[in-house]
Amino acid sequence: MKTEVKKATFQGLHQSIIQSNATFGEEGLSEFEEVFLLLHGYSEEGKKIYKRLGRKLAEKFEKEDRKVLILAPNGLYPMPKAFPLGKEIGVEDLLQGFAWYFYHPGSNTFLIDYKVPALTLSGWLNKLNSTNIPVTIIGYSQGGYLAPFVAYEMNAIKRVIGINCAFREDLMTETPNFSMDLVQGREDTIIETDLASKRFDKLKARGTQGEYHWVENADHKLCPKVADAVLKLL
Repeated sequence: MKTEVKKATFQGLHQSIIQSNATFGEEGLSEFEEVFLLLHGYSEEGKKIYKRLGRKLAEKFEKEDRKVLILAPNGLYPMPKAFPLGKEIGVEDLLQGFAWYFYHPGSNTFLIDYKVPALTLSGWLNKLNSTNIPVTIIGYSQGGYLAPFVAYEMNAIKRVIGINCAFREDLMTETPNFSMDLVQGREDTIIETDLASKRFDKLKARGTQGEYHWVENADHKLCPKVADAVLKLL
């Protein structure tokens, strides 16, 4: 098993590196039976979530002889950690990571809206997925918040799995036509776990299919224990 790395060509993702377990082309994804889209956390990158979760998924599906495509793109917005015009700065030292959107919790406002990456990702994948192969979206932290909004725009969405996030059910005007699961570390101090649970209960009350899964002795990190809890759902 090897990891493929390629550039996306869809407008808005043209600078985004995508980690993948298999080669895929612009002609479509008809050779695959299912697609998994992995969305990383704030100030991280696709390479990180692929390393912590994507590899485990690839190994699992390879053992099960399932032809599955796993995609882990970088977020749309680079986050520089150094002055970008400094000639002494190498590419590897330039970026802190990537963000999908920018939200200010103190004022409960979006400085850059989640709709932009939702439409960009869904447009790119819908274009590739012309034969409507079922898509599962797995998002960690900020990627988990984003995942349902990408799913709303997908032509062939099957499932959303959030990891250590609190789904924004207050922004979901329609009951999802896809199942939603939430995997949450019991000791998470970044996400308000009570809030995450209450929001998920509201989604369930509206008819959303799926379950809330606690992971004991786990915090906000996408650790092996949390990754294994996700694998058990698949």
